[in-house]
This record gives sequence, structure tokens and C-alpha cells, in this order.
Amino acid sequence: MKKFKGNRSLKEILQNAKENGWDVDTTEFDKDGSDWIWIRDIRNRMLQIKFNTTNGNFFIWNPSSEKPVATHLSTELDNEDWYAEILNLFYLPHLLSETGIKKLEITGFKR
Repeated sequence: MKKFKGNRSLKEILQNAKENGWDVDTTEFDKDGSDWIWIRDIRNRMLQIKFNTTNGNFFIWNPSSEKPVATHLSTELDNEDWYAEILNLFYLPHLLSETGIKKLEITGFKR
């Protein structure tokens, strides 16, 4: 499981999503007071993501799926480039690499 420092700010998520070709829909968030936003790319990635701005949870659908094909808990997808792109869109990278963690463990610190 990849580790992250925390959630990116909503402003940063929206800006990065638009810069990377995602369509952003904040209608429910803006008009209804919802905690959810939609990020979609039906042209290239064929994905749509419902992201919770409060807790950082997300659900991913492709156009033919009735149920999510992935979520924030889909650790089996950690090595997939498309999933890593989504994780990096929403979350701040952890500053300590796996190598750094192993060095700390060798010196007696535990995770």
C-alpha cells in the first residue's frame, strides 16, 4: 500500500485535474453543499471519479460499469500507472521513501 502525507487542497486538485486534461464538475459541491465532486475524462482515459472533498475517499467508474471499478482502497492497483496518476492527483506524497523507512527500521525505529 502506498503511503501519503494527506489530501491535497481542493484548489490544487481542481487546478491539477484541469491542467492534466480532466473535466471537473463541482455542481453538487457548489449548489447543493455536497462534499463530492466529479472528475471525468471520457475522451482519453475513459474514467469518471467521484471524490469526497472532506475525507479524500474516491470511487472510479468506466462508462460501461454499473459499480465502481476501483476506490481509494484498491491497493492491488498501486503499480498501475493510471491508478498512481489518480492517487497523485488527490494526495500529497509521503516525504519518506521506502528506502528511508528501511534505514530507520534498521536503526531501531518502527512504523
